[in-house]
Amino acid sequence: MGLRYGKKLNNKYSAKRVSHAGYSFASKLEAAVFDILKLRECAGEIKDIQCQAHVKLTKAKIVYIPDFKFTDVKSGEEYYAEAKGLETSDYRIKRRLWMYYGPATLEIWKGNHARPFLHETIVPGPAK
Repeated sequence: MGLRYGKKLNNKYSAKRVSHAGYSFASKLEAAVFDILKLRECAGEIKDIQCQAHVKLTKAKIVYIPDFKFTDVKSGEEYYAEAKGLETSDYRIKRRLWMYYGPATLEIWKGNHARPFLHETIVPGPAK
């Protein structure tokens, strides 16, 4: 948040940055999804949680930055997770690109910080 003419600037989507568990998150929903992933890590389901991993989609190297990246303990496969409050047109485009060019499965979490839920799981693959 910056200052302009002595007034605080708000996020254009009304999300407020949150400091939680030693990290800074773009929203309370993102912090809640992090908590869910940490619980899954404590349960031994996943490991190696990373925040804001950069992913290049297509040969044009369009950059998409999902909120989290983690590894499934049993399969060793990488997964990504995105906390999505408001769907923008830019996000819709990158979602469709992920469906075809994504390097791994992407979990889309929606809801609010009190009740996040897994909305969609995108498994990339060739268009049919």
